[in-house]
Amino acid sequence: MKRLLIGLSIGALLLLGVLALEYYTDWDVLLQEHFFDRANNRWLIYPALHKKLSFIFYSGLKNVLIATAVFCLIRLLYSIKHQNLRAGNQPYLIMLLSIIFVPLIVASAKYFTNVYCPYQLNIYNGLYPFVRILEDYPADFIQPKPGRCFPAGHATAGFAFMALYYCFKSQKNRILGLCLGLTLGWSAAIYQMYRGQHFLSHSVFSMISAFMVIMIINYVVKRIYSQRY
Repeated sequence: MKRLLIGLSIGALLLLGVLALEYYTDWDVLLQEHFFDRANNRWLIYPALHKKLSFIFYSGLKNVLIATAVFCLIRLLYSIKHQNLRAGNQPYLIMLLSIIFVPLIVASAKYFTNVYCPYQLNIYNGLYPFVRILEDYPADFIQPKPGRCFPAGHATAGFAFMALYYCFKSQKNRILGLCLGLTLGWSAAIYQMYRGQHFLSHSVFSMISAFMVIMIINYVVKRIYSQRY
C-alpha cells in the first residue's frame, strides 16, 4: 500500500505540473503550430487523408485493444475448468481490467472538463475562443455545445497497454512491455495532434492518469491473488 500511495502521489504532482505548464506557458500552442498548415488552412492530416490512415492509427488501434481483451477473457474463462491455470491468471486479469478501466475512467473525464479541441478554436479558424484548461470562458460567450477534448481519449487505447509492465516477472520484459504501451499510446496521440484533435498536454495528462489507474488495478489484483494462492 505504501508503494502505491507514493506512486499515486507522484502521479498527482505530475498532473498538477502538466496543468501548471499549460496555464502559465504557451508550449501547447507553439508545438501545435507545427501540425497546422496555415497556407492551406488545414491540419496536416486532413479528413480525406484521415480516411486512408484511420484503419491503422484509429480503428486499427481499437481493434488491437478489442482483440487483446477477447484473448485475455478467453484465457480467464478457460481457467475455470482447468484449476492448474488459475494461479497464472494475474497478468491476463490485470491486462483485461486495464483495457476496460483506463479508457473508461480517463477518457470519460472529458465529459466533465468542458475543453475544446484545437481544430474547434478560433486561433485555428474554428468557432470557439481559445481558453486554457483552468480558465473560465468569456462572460459573453454562449456555448452551443460543451467541449469534449480533455483529457485525450483515443490515446488511452494505447496507454492501456502500459499494464504490460506488471504482466511479466523479468525486469527486461517489464520494460519492453511498458515501452510497447508508450509506443502505441504516443502513436495515437501524435496522430491526433496531426489532425488537430488534441494539444500535447491533453495526451500527457492521459498518459499519467492511465498509469495511475493501472497501478491501482495491479495492486488490487495482486492483493486478491496473494490471499488465494
